[in-house]
Amino acid sequence: MKSYFSGFLAQSQVQTNISRKHIMKVAVIVHTHHKLNSLLVLLEDIYKQKLYKTEIHIYIVGNTWEFLNQAHLQKFDFAHIQVLQTGKYLGNSGCFYYGLRFVSKLRYDYIWLLNDDVRLDPLALNTLITTLQENDEVGLVSSQVYQIQEPKTIEEFGRLINNYKPESKIKFGNQKNVVSEGILKSKPYIQVDSCGNKSLLLRHKIVNHVGVLKDYFLHSGDIDLCLRVKKAGWIIAVNPSSIIWYDCPDCELWHLINYDYECNFYYWQKYRPDFL
Repeated sequence: MKSYFSGFLAQSQVQTNISRKHIMKVAVIVHTHHKLNSLLVLLEDIYKQKLYKTEIHIYIVGNTWEFLNQAHLQKFDFAHIQVLQTGKYLGNSGCFYYGLRFVSKLRYDYIWLLNDDVRLDPLALNTLITTLQENDEVGLVSSQVYQIQEPKTIEEFGRLINNYKPESKIKFGNQKNVVSEGILKSKPYIQVDSCGNKSLLLRHKIVNHVGVLKDYFLHSGDIDLCLRVKKAGWIIAVNPSSIIWYDCPDCELWHLINYDYECNFYYWQKYRPDFL
């Protein structure tokens, strides 16, 4: 376990003497599950990201009045942080769409979607940025998600959809001892049909192009976003060299299977009703 988590101890690189006109701007949208400790740990991990010529602004989205105040955020002065109060619980995807609508009106190069119950490798964001910079055909890219409880077990790695019968499958989901080098095989990324929003980077211009859903509770919002982007002609990708760990104490295979069914039903009802 030490080898997988030792990266958390690395310090972030200090950016000095950088011309602002060359600095990339990234909006980080964090959906909070009302877990103050998890959120503060995630902010620490964001601070430790090894970045070059990159400016980040953090937007924490949720109904946070009960547990979060400005005093909790004062020590995180490395980035602009703004709390977006939703006024009600919107669920995971609802909060992300709330944040996406907000930052779509601002000027950024990329948008990074994060859950507050993940831990980040120091190169997680830089790897995603590099993937989009070097591959113009990719519209959004996500990290490889491992389980915190079992750091060598992949929790999530994109999703493949069968266009000929109602079925979808998590690629490499719940598999152990699969390393990024073995998955990539010298390729810059892995192409999938959709990916989760625990750590997902997309181009800012895409949001205005494909649009976003209303901010209501929707569990399958991540697959909807990916399919909208794919329909617009972009590739959906995962880069297993961008690593995060997901705090999922009850991650069981039945949960993954149930989520397969949910995404499957959503896809076929919205995009392939003629086959039902």
